[in-house]
Amino acid sequence: MTDFPGGDAGVKSSGAGEASLREVTDFVSEYLRIPEFSDPSYNGLQVEGESSRVSRIVTGVTANIALFEAAKARGADLVMTHHGLFWKGGDPRICGVQARRLRALQGMSLIACHLPLDAHSEIGNNALLIKMLGAINLGYITGSPSGITMVGEFATPEDSAGLRKLISEKLGREPLVMGPEDRPLRKIAVCSGGGGFVLEEALPPDLDALLTGEVHEQHFHLARELGITVFAAGHHATERCGIRALGELVAARFGIPAEFVDIPSPL
Repeated sequence: MTDFPGGDAGVKSSGAGEASLREVTDFVSEYLRIPEFSDPSYNGLQVEGESSRVSRIVTGVTANIALFEAAKARGADLVMTHHGLFWKGGDPRICGVQARRLRALQGMSLIACHLPLDAHSEIGNNALLIKMLGAINLGYITGSPSGITMVGEFATPEDSAGLRKLISEKLGREPLVMGPEDRPLRKIAVCSGGGGFVLEEALPPDLDALLTGEVHEQHFHLARELGITVFAAGHHATERCGIRALGELVAARFGIPAEFVDIPSPL
């Protein structure tokens, strides 16, 4: 399984078998412990396709027409994404763009895995980002996977310039850095995607830094006032690794070819 959080398009896992859609869906649900999470996403199988069998998988960060077209061109019968098509509280009508997206699926099935994939202790976005940083994983900031955010500690304190460079090299984009940049960093919280909210929660008093995807305007001031160095490296860029790793895991488990396709986003 890959341990690189980047987003190279066309990364494939070999395999020549197949499994039932039900087997794959149940495996993903159990492995990620989907029922244990309260989530705005409808996790698991969101669209049941025409085939009850899975022989080729394409994974991507966000469900969109370009990804579905790429999956169809590769002969996939299952697409797995981090951000799916259906969200709780959303408009249930299948009109406009949503209708076009469903037509682009062209009979393929869709599985979405949101917060359970952020939080997983082995293939989750946050765990893989901590591994990317070369830090020791201290576990969840709240002590529970439902808290999602994880904490890492460097054996030797790092400086913000060095971490900025490492993040840029690994994720393929320059992070926005906020807060103090002139002190050593030992303990760092990691929350992929829209994790700026972490600054608004109760934090360990010895926390030095936060790696996340995106922040809101008020988080600039919070970072300065809390004395926490924040690296905002992009929602998309910080969430490529988990879904890619999930695809590789399912491929290895069932012997099904899986390919990660990156549809770039600057956000």
